[in-house]
Amino acid sequence: MGKTYNNMTFKYAGSMAAIVLVFGNFVACGSQFYQVSVEDDFEPTEESIAANPDMNDPESTLYGIHAPSGWQKLPIPFRFGKDLNEEQKIHFLAAIKTWEWAVGKNLFEFAGTHEQTTGDSFTDLYSSLDDQINGQYLDNDWAKTNKDDAVLATTIWNNGSSGAEIAKADIRFNNEYYVIGDSLQLSAEGNKEVVDMQSLALHELGHLLGLAHIDVNVDSYSIMNPSLFIGEGLTSRKISRGDIERIQQIYGCEGDACDIDSLVLELEKDTEAEEMTATAQSWLASNTPQVEPSK
Repeated sequence: MGKTYNNMTFKYAGSMAAIVLVFGNFVACGSQFYQVSVEDDFEPTEESIAANPDMNDPESTLYGIHAPSGWQKLPIPFRFGKDLNEEQKIHFLAAIKTWEWAVGKNLFEFAGTHEQTTGDSFTDLYSSLDDQINGQYLDNDWAKTNKDDAVLATTIWNNGSSGAEIAKADIRFNNEYYVIGDSLQLSAEGNKEVVDMQSLALHELGHLLGLAHIDVNVDSYSIMNPSLFIGEGLTSRKISRGDIERIQQIYGCEGDACDIDSLVLELEKDTEAEEMTATAQSWLASNTPQVEPSK
């Protein structure tokens, strides 16, 4: 699905697709729960495969990585679309904090709100890549993305001078057909099922940072598995040891994050997601969004 852009840059989409009903050994607060398959959402071009021919080789340390060089420049500036509510922002930021915790460094820089702009401001899926803003947008007119109604969200990006690096990216959330936010608090609305923002953002940010999908038979706990449970009370707010190892392959590590065994012990306490949410809530409260300058 890669599209040539200035002869050197390519566009991709990482999306959540194709709902199938499953049953599992857990309790769901809602009346329904689903496992959403993302098996067919990742189609790397010849350029990205050339940049990392071991992307699909489970024996390689570069398995599950579509952009081995990561972003051209850190931290990554990002903006929220104007219609994300506070709860959605908090849980998106919590997902960011989780990936930053995994490497021990700042990966992102909040650049405020993209004023006057939502997902519906763009004519189609890829037109949001034409500006210089890494945006997180809600789409209330999902048909313009040409994605199936069942798709939860899509991460799209421009590569840099090669398929090994990323220059710009957006995440588009399907706000038309899903209730996206804190699944521990929200309820389904008619035919719109609840999707946990923090869980979804963890997966989509993985794509944005350079990660591909991980087969469940290789790492069944990876947030990059090609599936996600949705429904009231259902969350997947943790990353795995393998996720930590893979993100450190791209961005390295600093300080305590270099001790992966200790990070895994923290994950096993089951408090890491709560701590990231509290950190994100405090951070958002102390950072007033900047107003975009007039153009």
